[in-house]
Amino acid sequence: MSVKIVAHRGESIMAPENTLEAFALAWARGARAIEGDFHLTKDGHIVCMHDANTRRTTGVDAPISELTLAEIKRFDAGLWKGEAWRYTSVPTLDEVLATMPDYGEIYIELKSVGPIVGALKSCFARAGKRPEQLTFIAFDEATIREVKKLFPAHRAYWLAVLGGKGFTPEELAAKLVELEVDGVDLGFCEKVDKSYVDAVHAAGKTFHVWTVDAAYRARYAVEIGVDSITTNRAAAITEEIR
Repeated sequence: MSVKIVAHRGESIMAPENTLEAFALAWARGARAIEGDFHLTKDGHIVCMHDANTRRTTGVDAPISELTLAEIKRFDAGLWKGEAWRYTSVPTLDEVLATMPDYGEIYIELKSVGPIVGALKSCFARAGKRPEQLTFIAFDEATIREVKKLFPAHRAYWLAVLGGKGFTPEELAAKLVELEVDGVDLGFCEKVDKSYVDAVHAAGKTFHVWTVDAAYRARYAVEIGVDSITTNRAAAITEEIR
């Protein structure tokens, strides 16, 4: 199977999303790649959480940008998923990379913009990972363009939702060339078909989709030639599309 399966926020169907526990479960179940969301704290640390506010996964109603790392570390990011996950903490990017196996890859979704890009430099220096292990994704056009220029050896994919943008296949391919990124990571919808994949590939770019949890949809994504599929059910999807 040539298509890459990416564990969305870790093996998040089972464990609390964007935690070391979710990522560890993904690796243990055979994942070769994971995806996580990252924000910058008030005191300049990069933490792993999808939302800009900690309320949904910790119960504490506060913006990450107004919290220090020490404050966030006191929050419980697992109890919302069940009693078995009580005392699960919000991890930093340093911690996520430190627990990543040598063969692993991570899609780093940059939720913050601006200063977080500079903060990545020191984090990567500490981690000692190879460029091919650290792939960037972001919705913000300026952010994904900037991070590709700052880290040219790393892959960078622009995140987009086709329904909202209304691109034709040719327009999407041209947009990727304009942004000077390596590919697109699209929200998978009915409009995504082989014509889009072919146009992007013809432009020398790669084509990725999220979040695909149904086996029949994952099989269709494979049929039209996508390069990676991000899913909450990485282990199950891998087996279902063999």
